[in-house]
Amino acid sequence: MIKYIFNKIIFLIIISGFSSASLFADYVRISQIDSSRLLLSQEVKVYVSVTNVEGEPVGKLMQDAFTLYESPDSRNFTKIPDITGFQSMANYESGINFLLLIDNSGSMYRNMKGARTKNESDKRISHAKKALITFLKSISNPKDTVGLAVYNSYYTLFSGLTGDKAKIEDYLDKIMQPNPDEAFTEIYSSIYTAVDEFSSVKGRKAIIVLSDGRNQPYYKYTRKAHKTLGTKIFEYAEPAKYCQEEGVSVYAINFGPKSERKDQGLSKIALQTGGSVFDAFDPRQLNDVYNKIVNQILGEYLISYPATMEPADKKYVKVECNTATGLASAVRFYFSSTVFGLPLTKFNFLLVIPFLLAVALLWLLSNIKFEKKRSDPSIEVLNPGSAKASTNFFTLDKNKKTIIGGDPSADMTLSGGATKIKEKHATVAFDKVKKQYTIVADGNLTVNNKPVKTKLLEPGDVINVGGTTIVFDDGEVDK
Repeated sequence: MIKYIFNKIIFLIIISGFSSASLFADYVRISQIDSSRLLLSQEVKVYVSVTNVEGEPVGKLMQDAFTLYESPDSRNFTKIPDITGFQSMANYESGINFLLLIDNSGSMYRNMKGARTKNESDKRISHAKKALITFLKSISNPKDTVGLAVYNSYYTLFSGLTGDKAKIEDYLDKIMQPNPDEAFTEIYSSIYTAVDEFSSVKGRKAIIVLSDGRNQPYYKYTRKAHKTLGTKIFEYAEPAKYCQEEGVSVYAINFGPKSERKDQGLSKIALQTGGSVFDAFDPRQLNDVYNKIVNQILGEYLISYPATMEPADKKYVKVECNTATGLASAVRFYFSSTVFGLPLTKFNFLLVIPFLLAVALLWLLSNIKFEKKRSDPSIEVLNPGSAKASTNFFTLDKNKKTIIGGDPSADMTLSGGATKIKEKHATVAFDKVKKQYTIVADGNLTVNNKPVKTKLLEPGDVINVGGTTIVFDDGEVDK
């Protein structure tokens, strides 16, 4: 029963961090919520990204294209009557705070095919450095700041957030190949640590994570205590929650050949925190991805509104956007910083008691370890969007095809969405030759933000069917 309740909580958290939109139409995402002024003025600021199917920003939208709602329970939404502030291209004026988090594990010193090489220019880390230099040269706004950190078995900060981009470029030359004991991949703990770099930072905050593999905790694979983490092994939900609390978006870049497995937890962190997931299979695509991330953030809309007064420890925000391609919406939550969700006009010491109780409860929950292992491949709905899913979780069968579509007889039926979903919109089947699951589209479909007709699925692949977000899990558990 405890595991069931916990899984339901996690599911609610997951869907709050996702956006819903019409596939092959304009796509809406709440990329960040700033509630720092909630206690003093009851003001909430929402950064909204509107992109087309190619991932490019949709500009020139006016305030009347947006409608905002708020809810204390994710079910009963109240329309916000007055938008108090609206800015397009707001991040051009205020600047963006980027933290570049780079994979520096052992595999980054192999070539793009995964083979060992002595040619420095062929190594993945060399391609990453070149892409980052191009990225840094594209950051021309003096209000933008950039920080640089790398991760392998350990998290290493080269520079905190600074406006000196040349300094960051110089630090790229100081990234060196790790010794074998440092060659593991602490993705989750490193993202958690990276959030601390934004502790005193206001405005738009983003972590861009480059990864060429999966989370491989040092202690798990060596059985030796980590020098800073000890025997603790981070789960993906921990950095996701910390980013949500601090208003930090994560953009995940899976860099490497299609045949290599990527980390599905990293994809979930990015999507839950209002970021995006990208695949880059070669250096040219890597350059394009960094450019696309910058353009998406620069093209965001900043909307301010007065929060509703319903008591809640966290509030759900829904944004509806009317564009030339139709209506799209997104839902996300923020943690309320006021007591019971109400503005504090007069301090009472008794109010400290429920606050301390809440802190104690959060501490207790954070120390309860839940173990979730699946032995079978599956697909899971992380955000139904405007549609209704007949099931949120479906176990795949190697001997049968799995149908996703609008027909009531489909294995996963999606109905009532803003976008028309075909009766058999997509089919997931097991390829016995390649020993891998394949998705075949009959209707419009994207996987990791890319339109596809057919694709071999990898763990963590993010599938979008008519605005419904689905994640593929191959069911394997690392030993």
